[in-house]
Amino acid sequence: MSVAAVDGPIVLIVNPRAAGGRAARVGSAAAAGLRDRGLTVEVHETTAPRAATDLALAAASAGAGAVVALGGDGTVHEVAEGLMGSGADAAGRPALGVVPAGTGNDFVKLLGVDGDVRRTLDLIAAGATRVWDVGLARWPGGEETFVNAMGTGIDVEVVRQLERLERMPGVASYGVAVLRALRRFRPVPLELRLDGVATERDVMMIAIANGRCIGGGFYVCPSAIPDDGLLDTCIVEEVGLLGIARIMVRLLRGAHGVHPRVALGRARRVHVGARGHADLFFQLDGELREPPGARELDVEVLPGALRVIAPERTT
Repeated sequence: MSVAAVDGPIVLIVNPRAAGGRAARVGSAAAAGLRDRGLTVEVHETTAPRAATDLALAAASAGAGAVVALGGDGTVHEVAEGLMGSGADAAGRPALGVVPAGTGNDFVKLLGVDGDVRRTLDLIAAGATRVWDVGLARWPGGEETFVNAMGTGIDVEVVRQLERLERMPGVASYGVAVLRALRRFRPVPLELRLDGVATERDVMMIAIANGRCIGGGFYVCPSAIPDDGLLDTCIVEEVGLLGIARIMVRLLRGAHGVHPRVALGRARRVHVGARGHADLFFQLDGELREPPGARELDVEVLPGALRVIAPERTT
């Protein structure tokens, strides 16, 4: 669904540490490029984890027309979280824009600009927006939104391994992290409910997504549409090392749905409950969360919750 173009100044939030510092250089060029395109731009750099959330919230309170995240998917996550916390509805919040300058750049793949900064700046200058869905995860004592995908299972150990790896291309780093994670990961016994339909499974991973891609190029939920009012799900049941290797190859093409240990689906609400002794740890847009004592997780879609600077829907 399309809505009015961006009306008001642009606030550019730059994570200068993203992609090993490359984002700082991209930030300067992007600010100049947006001004060359006739836009009023205010630039802020993050100085600490979650600082982008506070900056986005302040920008919303100050009446920004759009808040543009420049960094990786973690920066996008924080900016979107700040916009969602502004208390307004989608029409009253600034639009979310994204300039890709991270390692994986998964969210921006939904924009159809292939990570090209120049094309992304053209898109922001054009100012057309679409109303997209947002995911909301709740657990005892906390809640947080996500715009691309969340997951639990081997995803948690993969994120831990990614934090220890030196910078390399997104797919390569994710692949190495998966292989390292497999050496210590054991399937997680979970109780799952998708729109009330219950099942118990030992899973390698469950991904709950509004976007199609995670890990810089793995199309975990290849049919996801960010404005259909649904979250896509991908459940990978217990499988050996050879099986995971085969699934990973298929994930690059989004062709894993035919594997007998993979189940793709859609739901408005997903409940995840721990059946074993371990607490539930999870990732939101690639950001690790380890709340103590969390034994269950409820996830739902918030339809049309956020305006995103994006081209017209083509699928």
